[in-house]
Amino acid sequence: MGELSSDGALAGIRGWESPDLRAHIRILMDSNEPLVEEIILDSLDDAGPARPLLCRVLAERDPYRDPQYALRHFYEMTDGPVRRRLGREVYRSPWVWLYGITRLRNADPIGHIAPDATHWLATRRLIAVTALGDTADPAALPPVIGRLRDAKWRVRSEAAAAVRRLAGSGVQVGSAAEALVRCLQDDRQEVVEQAAAVLALPALRDRLVWSRATLMPLGGAIVDNALDGVVAPLVPLWPGEE
Repeated sequence: MGELSSDGALAGIRGWESPDLRAHIRILMDSNEPLVEEIILDSLDDAGPARPLLCRVLAERDPYRDPQYALRHFYEMTDGPVRRRLGREVYRSPWVWLYGITRLRNADPIGHIAPDATHWLATRRLIAVTALGDTADPAALPPVIGRLRDAKWRVRSEAAAAVRRLAGSGVQVGSAAEALVRCLQDDRQEVVEQAAAVLALPALRDRLVWSRATLMPLGGAIVDNALDGVVAPLVPLWPGEE
């Protein structure tokens, strides 16, 4: 297998404990070196624990890539009902974003994941809204908005974070403004913090300012911080997330 000349990035990405892991990932994502994608693809079978990261890098480089290069690793050594079950479960676990399947348009992540956003089991809804937020697809926004009023606060908080991720990917999230404003009245600080972080974006900031006068002290303090640019962090879904 050939080697990437850009600071040994392909070799470096194999070490999860490396302090330079994010830098190695970024080099591979941005590299314009000849045959870089073919080299990464050729490395997948022997990549071991680094395989999800390399699959994610390829998805970031080309979201219209055939998803089979990633999906096949879930199917190896299986057939029949087992294979079909694994195919469904890919979309119901964190592997769906670790492998970058959420980014691959031809894997139809919205079609597979959105039904779980209304599942009776809260853990299914939680994983679904997280995954939908990682798609960078405007079609993910409506099912995510629906979870901003979920009965479970963790789902509400994650739904607000998902809107935030979609906005960060360039999706226009104005249709979520009303539901986010309601979240400012939530009794859980985590929900208020994530909602305020989205509403602090330039396109929605006026809604945040307008809502300030109606809030209780804790919510008001969170909003004041958000207006000053101090917002709760997003927990990275994978080491290459900025």
